[in-house]
Amino acid sequence: MEGSPARVLVLEDDPAVCRFVQLVLDALPIDLVVCPTLREARKHLAGAPVQVVLMDLTLPDGSGLELLDGLPCGAPDAARRTVVFSGGVDAALQRQLEVRGVWRVLHKPASVGSLLACVTDALDSLPAATDTAPSIPSGADGDPVGLFFGGNRGLYEAYRQTCLDQFPKDLEEGGRAADAGDAPALRRVAHNLKSVLALLGEAQAAQQARSTEEFAAVGALEPMRKGWQQTCSLLRGLLAASERRR
Repeated sequence: MEGSPARVLVLEDDPAVCRFVQLVLDALPIDLVVCPTLREARKHLAGAPVQVVLMDLTLPDGSGLELLDGLPCGAPDAARRTVVFSGGVDAALQRQLEVRGVWRVLHKPASVGSLLACVTDALDSLPAATDTAPSIPSGADGDPVGLFFGGNRGLYEAYRQTCLDQFPKDLEEGGRAADAGDAPALRRVAHNLKSVLALLGEAQAAQQARSTEEFAAVGALEPMRKGWQQTCSLLRGLLAASERRR
């Protein structure tokens, strides 16, 4: 984009996911704005032009679908691309998103390469866009560093530390929700954790978080609470292992 840097708005409430996006997109010449709520996103979208919106659908103050319904779809009012970045999009929901003008769905957990490619493709597809695409490593092994972080061990370790710093807060928030029987709140915590843990290569913990999310989604309180207890045990194990390595 000529003149001022392209503006990319990230609508995501999970700090670990936000940190991952920030680390990856730091390679691009963009102005990155991170909003944890629909309210803040609406405020920014009402101000300076935004070229790309990268958004989750599960947020503290509502569904991202509410924001999509309020976005203008056509030029010249909205020369932007909207990308839904979520781990819970099935075929039926994807059709709803397409009707609402979503440019692309990026499934969590996403690799460094796929996130970079998605955002740079979005920028390049806009009118008068210039080539901002960085060199994206190809190929991956079974290790999360190769699978999601393009082989960049430093990037993986920086992201892992961000997650370890966030886990105690997740444990506290999820514990409050489980004790109160607040299924929507616990679903949101588990929803975020399943993608974060998958990115870290913690498949068992990611699956347990997914199971907890599914129980919370249908309001099954006792299975939800038991699932959360098991998730907590796995998270505490990761924190303890990290302490032992120091």
